[in-house]
Amino acid sequence: MLTKNGVLDVFALAAALAGVSSALAATPNLRLAPGKYIVTITYEVQDQRQNELHTTTRCITRGDLNDPEKIFNDQTGTPAESVKACSVRNVRSSNEQVSYDVDCSNRTVHVDGNVSGNGFSVVRAVTPKGNKAVSLRFTVRGRRTGDCSTSEP
Repeated sequence: MLTKNGVLDVFALAAALAGVSSALAATPNLRLAPGKYIVTITYEVQDQRQNELHTTTRCITRGDLNDPEKIFNDQTGTPAESVKACSVRNVRSSNEQVSYDVDCSNRTVHVDGNVSGNGFSVVRAVTPKGNKAVSLRFTVRGRRTGDCSTSEP
């Protein structure tokens, strides 16, 4: 027989298990090899291609494969605190396709693209939250160049 506290414990356990299963369901199945990548970011503002490219080198670890925002972001350095506060939802990945949504306090982002064993190309469509918002698009391309060195994070 369950007491009142026992019933509450069962509900708490069920809620915790539901949270675990939804977290596991959101884990992408990215077919991407960990290693050092050259990442090139191309910007578009209001559907006009900009002549500005940013290229950086990034170490993608096996742990990063569980969080697509650690891989397919448009940050050339360490992500800002505001980016870390965003939530990733609707993650879908199959074969060589990936898509998901990011919700932040000042913008929403839809990411859609292709992933192969040694490279990726995604488009980030950014819609700022606000009346006078300007839409942005970032194309993020990465190509694996080798293994990460032991001094890289």
